[in-house]
Amino acid sequence: MQKCDNPKCPICYPNWKEEEATAKKRAEDDNQDCIDCWRFFQKQAETIVAVGDPVERNRRINAAYAQMWLDDHRFQWAGLAAFASKQVGCGLLNAAELISKSNRERNAYQQWHQTSSPLERLSPYTSPRMSVPNQASGEGARKVYEMLAKGNISLFLDVWPLHQFYKKFGLQRFERCLPERALLSENVVWPIADSVRFGVPTPEIQRGFKAIDAGNIASGVEQLARHEQLNILQPAMYNDPAFALLVRANQFAWALHIPTGSAREIQLALVNQCTVTGANAKSEIFSKQPLANLADPNQRMAFVQRAAERFDDLLRDPIEKYMVENSIFLIAHPR
Repeated sequence: MQKCDNPKCPICYPNWKEEEATAKKRAEDDNQDCIDCWRFFQKQAETIVAVGDPVERNRRINAAYAQMWLDDHRFQWAGLAAFASKQVGCGLLNAAELISKSNRERNAYQQWHQTSSPLERLSPYTSPRMSVPNQASGEGARKVYEMLAKGNISLFLDVWPLHQFYKKFGLQRFERCLPERALLSENVVWPIADSVRFGVPTPEIQRGFKAIDAGNIASGVEQLARHEQLNILQPAMYNDPAFALLVRANQFAWALHIPTGSAREIQLALVNQCTVTGANAKSEIFSKQPLANLADPNQRMAFVQRAAERFDDLLRDPIEKYMVENSIFLIAHPR
C-alpha cells in the first residue's frame, strides 16, 4: 500500500511518535555536542591567556598565533596576526615606559613635598621636576595600555577557538555548530561584554572559513581581517572617544615631527622586532599624513589589507619566505 503524505498518519506511519521523539533527542544531543566542543576550545584559549601581566600574556598570544600558522599554512590570517599582536606588545612596552616615567616624577615630587620644610616648598626651583607634558603623556599612556591589553586578549579569545574547531572538525560541522557558540556567553572570559556580544556567527566568519576550505587563502585572510577589525576591535576599542583621540594625536605628532617624546609611527613590521627601517624593510606603515585616522574603519582596513598583501607577497618570494617563517618561528618560541 502506498503511504500517504501525512507523516503523522497513524495508519501509514504507526510509529511516527517514537520516530519524532528519537529525531528530537538526536538533534538535542547534537546541539549539546556542539556546545561541549566549543567549551573545550574556549577553555583552552582561556588557559593560554591566564596570566595577569598584559605583556607576558601578549607573548603567549603571539606564540599561539604563530604556532597555529606553523602547524597549518592555510591559516595565513594567524601568521599575520602573530606579527600584528607582536606590534601590540611593542605598544604595551612603550606605554608602560611612559607610565613608569610619569610615576617616577610624581613619586619623587610627593616624597619631596612630604619631607621638605615649609620654606623649601615656597620655592618651585627646589622641587624635583614634574613636567605637565610628562604627566599628561603618562595619563594617556594608561588609557592606551588598558585598551591595547583589552583588545589583544578579546580578539584572541574570539578567533583562536574558531580556527581550532575548524581544524579539528572541518567546515561542515563548523558551520552547523557555529550558532551554538553564543550559548556559552554566560560562562566564558569575555572582557568586552559591554560593547560586543560573545560568539556572534558573523557573515565574515562564515565566508572566511569557507574561503579557507576552498583554498582561497587571500579571501580567507580578508574576511577574517574584516571580522576582527569591524566586529571586534571597532566597537571594543576604536569607538571609545578617548582612545580614538589619543591615536589621532599620536599620528598628528609623529607625522609633523612634534617633539612630544611619546609619539610613535604606526606600522606593522613583518619581523620579530618592533620596528624596521630602510627602503626594502619588511613592514607596512599606516600613513604619513598628519590627519590620518586609525580609528576610522575604512582607513584602518586599507592599512590591514596592504599589510596582508605584503605578507602574502613575502611568502611567495623564494628567499624572503624563509626569513618571514624564521621570524614567525622566533615569535612562536620566545626566549
